[in-house]
Amino acid sequence: MNDVDTKYGKLKGISRAEFYENGAIKECTLNDINELKTAYGILTPQYKEDGLRSKHIGSLSFYDNGSLKSIYLQNPTEIKSPIGLIQAEFITFYEDGNIKRIFPLNGKITAYWTEEDEYKLSKEIEISLSIGYLKRKVVAVHFYKNGSVNSITFWRKDKIKINSPLGQVIARIGISFYPDGKLKSFEPGNPVDANTEIGIIKAYNTQVIGIHGDSNSLEFSKCGKVKALITCTDRIEAVNKISGEKQMYRPLLRKSIVNENAMEVIPLNIEFQDNKVIFSNGMMHKFQNELNIDEFNFNISNLNLNLKSPCSSCSECSNCND
Repeated sequence: MNDVDTKYGKLKGISRAEFYENGAIKECTLNDINELKTAYGILTPQYKEDGLRSKHIGSLSFYDNGSLKSIYLQNPTEIKSPIGLIQAEFITFYEDGNIKRIFPLNGKITAYWTEEDEYKLSKEIEISLSIGYLKRKVVAVHFYKNGSVNSITFWRKDKIKINSPLGQVIARIGISFYPDGKLKSFEPGNPVDANTEIGIIKAYNTQVIGIHGDSNSLEFSKCGKVKALITCTDRIEAVNKISGEKQMYRPLLRKSIVNENAMEVIPLNIEFQDNKVIFSNGMMHKFQNELNIDEFNFNISNLNLNLKSPCSSCSECSNCND
């Protein structure tokens, strides 16, 4: 394939390419060394695979105006980011050229190259945030256009102590922030007592997927109030102040996918909006119901479900019949 001119230099050794309708290059894979002149220094996109951990993805992608959208680097390279130098193997950019996401590593997890192998290659980053000083290995850092941290994704095996509107807590998988740096959400590493508009609810999600840290189960408003959470242990009884009618909201149980003789929890999602509380179950937010907080009294109790392993003895548990 012919060489292609870009604002970062001429691309040679193109083995595969896609183009926009205007003729501008959209994405390409390279098989020859190229050195791109960028605002972050000379960057060398991937042009050869190591045969073990390299992903089969494009070396470069571009916006239709010719600006760099992403780069898969041949080797981990120190990049000057808004929070200092970070080793990067994959970077995405906003259209104006500012860094959007940095992935210190970008290896392919297989039977021959495990997450633990990748973890051992990872290096710690150091950063001061509203949650405290952080010195940890991370999977990715996501930035807002203004350069402030949008979110940080952690390795699944790690737990991190952070400061939050609920006090000092243990987080896992991810934390996210508002543009002004205040904590927006985190994934609880342990069940945590969350003081909400209807009372104290134990927040924890046993079904967390952990793809990235942008969206987490315990979320706060800009003023630090609990905006949303997931509970796998608490039952909420809502009693109408006028009629006395009772409504019950709780995590559900279903047969485990991995063990047909066991039960697993379908978490209860709780959101707070405009003096209303919204209940739903599971990732698909089924059985959604909305209540005006001022019209009800709320009683919260613990179901004593075992979060470490699926419930495996229905005969010894009356929770399903409550």
